Amino acid sequence: MTISHAGAVAYQKKGGQALFLVISSSDGAHWVLPKGHIESRESPDRAAIRELKEETGVNGEIVTPLSIQKFRRRGEEMAVQYFLVRTLEVGQPDETRLLRWESEQSAFDLLTFEEARRAIREGAAKLNQA
Repeated sequence: MTISHAGAVAYQKKGGQALFLVISSSDGAHWVLPKGHIESRESPDRAAIRELKEETGVNGEIVTPLSIQKFRRRGEEMAVQYFLVRTLEVGQPDETRLLRWESEQSAFDLLTFEEARRAIREGAAKLNQA
């Protein structure tokens, strides 16, 4: 299956605890991770960083790739490559989304879709191994 989307499990450390970024979906109906389509001639890692910046205003650097997650949109199966991303700075997003920085469990509980929940768990596990 071709990877069509890239996404970020973005985190920042506050008081020694990792907080993960969860955002509202474009229609405001769900809590999701930043992700979007990979553009022509764009690598998945570049797409993940671009989508993170556009949707949230967060500049980050990739720590490690995570598993490819499958999801369905309008009956079509798609694949997203997630990356664990360390937050470098928070600026102004291009899009209007609600942003929440949450603990692993709170982020997991907020997220609507199983593929995003798996990505949060994997990202937190990788972070705890470091």
